[in-house]
Amino acid sequence: MTDPAEPGAPGNGAACENCATVLVGAFCHACGQAAEPAAASVRAFAGQAAADLTSLDSRLLRTVGTLVGRPGRLTREYLDGRRVRYTQPLQLYLGAAAAFFFVNAYRPFLTFDPRTARVVSSLNAIGVSGTVSRESLAPLAGRGISMELFRERFEATVTGYLPAFLVASVLLFGLVLHLFHRRAPAGYVGHVVFSLHWSAFFLLLMIADRLLPARAPGELPGLTDAVIALIASVYLGFALHRVYGGGWLPTVLRTVCLYLVYQVLLSIWMLSAIALAFTVLL
Repeated sequence: MTDPAEPGAPGNGAACENCATVLVGAFCHACGQAAEPAAASVRAFAGQAAADLTSLDSRLLRTVGTLVGRPGRLTREYLDGRRVRYTQPLQLYLGAAAAFFFVNAYRPFLTFDPRTARVVSSLNAIGVSGTVSRESLAPLAGRGISMELFRERFEATVTGYLPAFLVASVLLFGLVLHLFHRRAPAGYVGHVVFSLHWSAFFLLLMIADRLLPARAPGELPGLTDAVIALIASVYLGFALHRVYGGGWLPTVLRTVCLYLVYQVLLSIWMLSAIALAFTVLL
């Protein structure tokens, strides 16, 4: 460790190696880089890497634990200015989305059946489905594209479009929150932060849903789907109450409306990605 009395020590005229700002502590107040010099040995490098990984892991675990166990707490902490202890809302959401699409590779929530030309997409109790007309698919044979090859291209194209539409649905849900809570002091940005945290939790819940046994084709939603939907709506209600306050009766009414709106947005998300994929491929 550098001796504070040495000329190069922080607080004695030393400058940040990243931005040349005069240091007044263990971290640069301009760019945030640590005042300690780059590792000069393998041992020092390994020590710094281990410390960084431990810090990252602990913050991520703390963030996920708070997200799952204390509805609305992350948003409330962010709005109150206590942000350094937790992963940023957008990073958390993108991480949850990446994990969701990773699990989706194991069990896709959107499929195209080459035999029946039927598209089915479902998340828990939310589902959209339809059959593509044979006339629409007729040009594929002339281009030498089999139905199985079209299925692969279609599912890959939809998966590529889904993340962008998913972000759009989050922003739209933030707008809906703004319409319900126009007097909230944080404004639209605060609503987007809430939407990111809520959507991250919902995606984690959908990961759990994808890991459960699948319903048989044509089977109606059962008890498991109802329980997951109940968990999601109750979580949303507690999160709304913690962040926006107000009495429980208005909160319950807002929760019902907002949960239904969110389901509609997810349905639009799936339909938009499917429609765009068909437009591109056909």
